[in-house]
Order: sequence, then C-alpha cells, then structure tokens
Amino acid sequence: MALNYSISMRSSNPMDPEAIKKAYAKAQIGSNVSLKTMSKRIASQTTVNRADVMAVLTALVDNIFEVLREGNQVDLGELGKLRLQISSEGAAKAEEFTSDYIKDVNIQFVPGEDLKNIFAGMEFTPVPTRDAVRKVLKAQKAGETTVDITPEKAGEDPLV
Repeated sequence: MALNYSISMRSSNPMDPEAIKKAYAKAQIGSNVSLKTMSKRIASQTTVNRADVMAVLTALVDNIFEVLREGNQVDLGELGKLRLQISSEGAAKAEEFTSDYIKDVNIQFVPGEDLKNIFAGMEFTPVPTRDAVRKVLKAQKAGETTVDITPEKAGEDPLV
C-alpha cells in the first residue's frame, strides 16, 4: 500500500512571515471510514454480527471518553495509548502557579510497537493537490483544454 502525498510550500519558521519557504510533503487522505463502516468490516471478518460489533465499538468510544476524563491513560494494546496532555503558560514561581495558567488540554496518542512497525517499507506516491484537481475538473466540465492553477488569493500556497 502506498500513501498519497502532495507538496506544500511552507515557511521553515511559521512565526516569521519573511522566512524562506521550503517544500514539504503533505499526506493526501483518500476518504473517511466511519464507525458504521468499520463495524461492517469487522463483522465480515468475524462471527459477530454488525449490530453487536457496533454496540461494542460505541461502548469502547464512550469508555475512552470516561477514562480520559478521569485522568487515566487508555491502553489499546498493539494500537497504542491515549492520554491527556496539558498546555500552559509558565509562572515565575511554583507558588504562583494556578489552574488559570492552563490554556488547553489535548489528547496525546502514543502508537504501539505494532503500529509503529507498519510504516516500515511503506511506499509514497505523489499526487496533485485537491485544489489542482478541483481546477482541472472545472476546466474539463467547461470544455477548456488548459488549466491555470495559479493561486486565487495573494499569498495562497499553490501546492496545498
């Protein structure tokens, strides 16, 4: 299996608008696979019917939310671990720090060993950006034979 990517020109320092832009790979995700679709796939691979698989997956999601809210880590075996991570501003002294310094809470995902290893030997396929594909399709529908993929807005990245 190959992972599709397009090229994005981005600043090497996002905080400095004058910084030199460099080309970076940007993953192009094919589609979104819903929980319902996952339940159908799992049901087709096991002796459990789709409704029961969906019930278990729904309960799993509900329990993940609950365990994280309790401040615990969720260990999903070979898949990996989920835990909360806090972003805060710094206080000059520990005694000055209060919860008011906390600005955000994020979910941190730490992949398990099996998940880390699935990327070994992965192939990568360059593809056009979504914006370029939209412009080509629009031109085809209009019967045009050339396509201008120049950014429409000043400063817009033509490759994203």
